Order: sequence, then C-alpha cells, then structure tokens
Amino acid sequence: MKCLVTGAGGFIGGHLIEHLLASGCTVIGTDIEAGPVCRVLRHASFSFVRSDVLDAEGVKALIAEQMPKIVYHLAAQSFPSASWQSPLRTFDVNVRGTVHLLEAVKGTGTKVVLACSSAEYASKADDKPISEDWQLDPLTPYGVSKLAQDHIGLLYADRYGIPIVRLRPFYLIGPRKTGDMSSDFARGIVAIERGKQSVLKVGNLDVVRDLLDVRDGVAAMHILAEKGQTGIVYNICAGMGYRLSDVLDRFVGMAKAPVCVEADPAQVRLLDEPVKIGDNRRLKELGWSPKFLLDQTLTDILHFWREAK
Repeated sequence: MKCLVTGAGGFIGGHLIEHLLASGCTVIGTDIEAGPVCRVLRHASFSFVRSDVLDAEGVKALIAEQMPKIVYHLAAQSFPSASWQSPLRTFDVNVRGTVHLLEAVKGTGTKVVLACSSAEYASKADDKPISEDWQLDPLTPYGVSKLAQDHIGLLYADRYGIPIVRLRPFYLIGPRKTGDMSSDFARGIVAIERGKQSVLKVGNLDVVRDLLDVRDGVAAMHILAEKGQTGIVYNICAGMGYRLSDVLDRFVGMAKAPVCVEADPAQVRLLDEPVKIGDNRRLKELGWSPKFLLDQTLTDILHFWREAK
C-alpha cells in the first residue's frame, strides 16, 4: 500500500511513518523540513519530498506524480497557544492547506485520513468522557481552524465523493515530543539530574487529561485508514483521565536525584479546561485497543531525554 504522510517532519508524523513501514507500506513523507525521523531514516520503502501545503500547484503536482492510495494529512500549525500569536498563519496552514490537498485528490480515488482535533469540542462541566456527538465550541483560534478543517472535509466528501475519514485526537504523548507537559516534566528532571537546574517549575497540576501513547495513536490512524467510514468522525484517545499531579509524581518516582517542585504562575493557562477525557468506544468497535500503559510511556519519554545531547 502506497501512503503519503503530510507533516512528516512532526512528532506524530515521524511515529506514523515508522508504524506504516513496519506494517509493510510504501511511504512518502512530505513537509517543509524533514524533521528528526526523516533526516535519519534509511528504508527502501521510504522517501521524503520537500513540500508546502500552502503551495497549491506543488501539492497538486505531488499527488499526480505519486498517486498514493492513502494520504494521512497531518500538516498543521498544531500549537493552541501559538494560534493566539499567529492566528492568520494557523488558519492558512490548517484550513487553506487542507483545501489545497482536497482539491489535489479530487477524482483520483485517493483516500484521505484527516487529522482534526479534540480542541474542537466545547468544555464540559463534569468528568464524563466526550463522545464524537458532543457540542463543538472551540476555545482557541487553533480549535476554530481545526473545526473549519473538519467541516471542509465533510463537505468535500459529500460534494465530490472523496473517501475522507476524520479523526479527533486528544493528547498524544511519547518520545520525541516537545512543548507539552510530559516532555517539560521529563526535560526538567533530566536537567536536575545533570545539575543544570535545582527546581522544577510547573503550572496547574489539578487539570485532568486523556493521555495516549503516540504509538497507540498512530496504530489507531492506520486502522481507521483501513476500516473507518467516510462521513464518520472518530476520537483517538485513551478513554480515561490522568491528573497532571499524578503524572508528575510518577516522573519524580523515576528520577535519579531529588526533585524540588515549585509552582510557577506564568505557566498557568488562562483558558485551561479542568477536565478533558475522550470516549473511544467508536474506535474500539473497529478492533483497536491501546497497548502501552502510562508508566511505560513516561519511562520511554524520560529515557529519550536522558539520551538527548
């Protein structure tokens, strides 16, 4: 099976490429930069093509040349906080870039796996898992851009008959990720172990998040590419919540040096949802189940940062 992965230079893209290659697929990775995995990956069934989703003609030519059976569309400005500083860039990449891709695949028979986001969902006042039918009311420009991307995918599937499967991942964590709380905790602990800092500063530890190992997440994407239905949207999530204080305690328990934790008001987000847990029953009905326990994921994250230069 010939697959094309946009956003191949990113955290999820790199793990997805490794999973697809291990599953026997031929993979073309595309991005504006190769990223850590694509730069070092040497595999007979993998090639990297520099491409920008904002270049409509370039995307069209790429699809016409490669003719993939499946496109995993991961290319995005994927940081909610950055969307406040760069809302136009966020909408350009996430919305206009998606339109360029969908225009390019019209009439080709190529299936599109469209990575949308749990950031589309409205906040909930309770801790019940969020199903795919829950109200959509995003809190950030990023979430609004993903909602637009999601709806454009649905429109193109209806109007042009493009087989499009829409996904809403929650919080995918794992080795090689940067800029999230799990990597920040791990990097801080490693810095303390190396004597480079004395205190681990943290934000709000009372929030509860649905944390899923990225390797389980990309396995879900692969299953949805094979079994997901056009017109249906699927959550990708663990289906359970973890309080960040508990996650930190687990990291601290693995530390090789005493860790002093200090609250830092500057790290508290103004629009942080207190609880966000996904309902993964629709995904599980297709035969998927997570393989990685949280402790294994956290161990692997900590090991990655201990090995980093």
